[in-house]
Formats: sequence, structure tokens, C-alpha cells
Amino acid sequence: MVRSRWVCLSLLVGGCLGSGGGSGGGDDDIVGDSDADADVDSDSDADTDADTDADTDSDTDSDAVGDPPFGETSGGSGGGATAGEARRTADGIDYRIIAPAGCDAGGACPLMIVFSGVEGGQTMMQNLQGAGSLAGDGLIFAVLDGAVYFGDGDPGVSVLDEVRAQYDVDNDRTYLLSESAGTRSGLELGFHLRQSYFAAYWANDVNAADVPGDDAVALGFTPWGNAGPGGDYADADTIVNGMRDAGYQIEEPAPYDGPGAGVHGDPQQFMAALQWYVGRSRR
Repeated sequence: MVRSRWVCLSLLVGGCLGSGGGSGGGDDDIVGDSDADADVDSDSDADTDADTDADTDSDTDSDAVGDPPFGETSGGSGGGATAGEARRTADGIDYRIIAPAGCDAGGACPLMIVFSGVEGGQTMMQNLQGAGSLAGDGLIFAVLDGAVYFGDGDPGVSVLDEVRAQYDVDNDRTYLLSESAGTRSGLELGFHLRQSYFAAYWANDVNAADVPGDDAVALGFTPWGNAGPGGDYADADTIVNGMRDAGYQIEEPAPYDGPGAGVHGDPQQFMAALQWYVGRSRR
């Protein structure tokens, strides 16, 4: 059984030419008659290069536009600054959110979707309030309860869509973190349902395994990936090896093997995960 996580990290961290040309005169050409040759090319090249633009949609990087588009933002507005407010999506999914001021429009703010462990969404939100700055400045955090939504990535889709509609989210700096009981939900969201949305995914304190549905070529970019074992080295190895085989960018050590790697729920591994996200981007 997975034990509850510590309550507040604030205590721990201060990518033909067209053909043409008819043939002219008849047998007169054999004697080299100048008039005979005069008409030989009379309509030659009439269609020359008529089809030179046949490949006008040679903009083959149309499939490198990205989903969502690279180099753009979601354009959302109206969410408002908040420091842990509990919200519910239109389809009834509960989540908690931290959003800095200025992310409503023109903010191009990075976003991290988080599935908590059994400690629940509220405790995870408190942990992020204490240590979230380790992941960089100006992040929006949207937290789902991994126990409530155990094994179901669809609630993450609802929250991701709602937050993108309410805030001006940077398409290239959207991240996913799953924790313990939230492992299965995170793997489904990050490897299958919305894989192309996430520049980086760290599965922390894992208790299950899966591999990416698409590789980097299909995605049009190379995501970053890692896992924190929390003692479950077999599942962490499977996740990271799957990421590696799919062409993810893997920064060693992978899986994470630093402080806390061998203990489920160790805050040191959690803080290492947050620090790992700094500077990650799809482009």
C-alpha cells in the first residue's frame, strides 16, 4: 500500500517540367530546305513549363506545424490569478490551480498538468505552493487528484483544454507530472490521449508502466522524458526505455537514481523532478 506523502514542501525549500513541342514539315526536311525547317519549331515549347508549378504545395513542412502549433500560444483569457483555487470543468472534473498574474492574455505562460498520488489534490497543491518555483518562474499548475481519477487520463484532457481556454498557455512549454496513484492516468494522458501537447513528462514514484504511442518522427518534435522509481525500478526502466525507443530526449541518469530514488514518497526525488523541467521546450 502506498503511504501518504508529506504535506508541505515549503518547509524543505526556502521540423516537372511540362513537355511540349510538335514536329514540323514532312519529307522536305530531308533535303535541308530552309523553309521546311522554318516550321519545325513553330509550336515547339508551346507548353514549355506550363506545369512548372505543379508542385506548388511543396511546403512539406505542413506536417511540422505541430499539434498544438509550434511557436504559438493557446490565446486563452479570463482565468485570473489564483493561488490554489478549487475549480470544476464544464464536464464535472475537479481540479486545483495556481496561476500567476499576467497569464490571462499575452502572457505565454508555461503550464504543468499534475496527477497527484494518494495524498490528494489539495496536499499536492500545498507541496507545489512550497516547491513549485523549482520548476521555473511563472508556471501555471493544474492539479488533479490521482486517487479520484485513478487509471483515467480523460479528466486530464478536460483540465488541459479548460486551462488553455482560460489562460494564454505557451504551446511549446506544456508539461506533465504524475505521482504514485496518478501514474496510470498520467501515462494514458501523456503517451496516448494528448502526447503531442507535452514538451516533457516525468513519471514520479511510479507503480505501473507503459510506452509512448507515437515516436518523435510522428510527433514532429523530440519530447523530454524521465521517471522517478521511488523503489519501483522495473516499471521506471520500462517507461524510460520506451521513451528512449520512441526517440525522446533522455538526460542521464534515467531513470533518476539520485536521493530518494529508492523510497516511495521521498520529497527529495519530487524536488529533483521539478528542477528537471527547467528550460524544457518542444522547439
